[in-house]
Amino acid sequence: MTTQFDGPARAVKGAQVFLGEHCRLGRDVQFETPAEGRIDIGANVRINQGTVIEAAAHVCIGDDCLIGEYVSIRDASHGMRTDVPMRLQDQESAPIVIGRDVWIGRGAAILKGVTIGDGAVIGANSVVTKDIPAFAVAAGTPAKVIKMRTPAPPHPHDRPSHT
Repeated sequence: MTTQFDGPARAVKGAQVFLGEHCRLGRDVQFETPAEGRIDIGANVRINQGTVIEAAAHVCIGDDCLIGEYVSIRDASHGMRTDVPMRLQDQESAPIVIGRDVWIGRGAAILKGVTIGDGAVIGANSVVTKDIPAFAVAAGTPAKVIKMRTPAPPHPHDRPSHT
């Protein structure tokens, strides 16, 4: 494993965290997996200072992602029935899937049940409550697609030879 730590990171509540190669974690990154949760992080992922990732079910982050400072990725929320105080209600969880080569800006919140497609960009301080398609740029509260990135054409060296 070749993960670089820029300062202390915390894994709480018996965190089940699996890191790919060549990751870099900023100071005060926190992982939490209450219940049977699991966090899978691909290779070459950068998670910046103060980010919190909590998985009551499952959070999966693809290869080559950039996650800005103070991002919150949580796959669960408290129930909101009115007959029991919210703090006493069981959490409701749904997995989060973040594709490959995704950039999540500073202070964004990624909520339960969301899938973010490959190559997407999430603007700073956005709240992602619904799926974001591949190569979309999304921003706002709640996050909405504001434009699409155009996938680059294949590099000439990637083309199959005809010999």
